[in-house]
Amino acid sequence: MSMGYVEALEPDECRQLIASHQVARVAFVGELGDVLVLPIAYVIDGDGVLAFATSAERVLARLARGVRATLQLDDVAEDLMNGWSVLAHGLAERYTGPAVPRPWVPGPDEVLVGITFDAFSGRAVSVGE
Repeated sequence: MSMGYVEALEPDECRQLIASHQVARVAFVGELGDVLVLPIAYVIDGDGVLAFATSAERVLARLARGVRATLQLDDVAEDLMNGWSVLAHGLAERYTGPAVPRPWVPGPDEVLVGITFDAFSGRAVSVGE
């Protein structure tokens, strides 16, 4: 029997983990009703809003129109069989704040998207020995 653990992460811990990274995945419902999960490079501004840049030609630009989105971020040490995972949910819309995000994909990045989070969940997991 494993002596590992599963621990819930508090919302403040989730915020700190998100702020300490620069790349994650954002999930949202596409125009055809399918769930899309795409990588983004982001910054967190002084108000806690996550901001990222994309091209008007890319599907991520849809988020600037005001839709619900979820950020998923994790870190796993496969050799140790432990890690953590965070989900942050909120409203995505056009970003007009002061942060200057670097785009994930080279090319035009004229659309700035911001996500204001209203719910966080996360867990730390270890298989143990």
